[in-house]
Amino acid sequence: MGRKGKSAYDRTEFVRMSDEHTAFELADKLLRRNPLIINFEDYNVVESNRVIVFLSGVIYALDGDVEVIKEKVMVFATKPDFKDKSLRDFIKKHKET
Repeated sequence: MGRKGKSAYDRTEFVRMSDEHTAFELADKLLRRNPLIINFEDYNVVESNRVIVFLSGVIYALDGDVEVIKEKVMVFATKPDFKDKSLRDFIKKHKET
């Protein structure tokens, strides 16, 4: 269990990337230790790459990692969150091989 007794999955925010989200807003969520699952499927490729690079740096600084669930869907979370069974089970269930 993570912050305030909630599992990593319960704290996870699901985001379909669009122009209404900014990289800074998403970084703030990571800084609050909320795992993010971001879907880039309908978002501009160049902008997607910029957001991914930026958030990868943020999560690296938090001793976290990025995992690809499918081609344009990624999980950004700290290492303890990735070890949490609730988030791990979700990733295992939805990950394309």
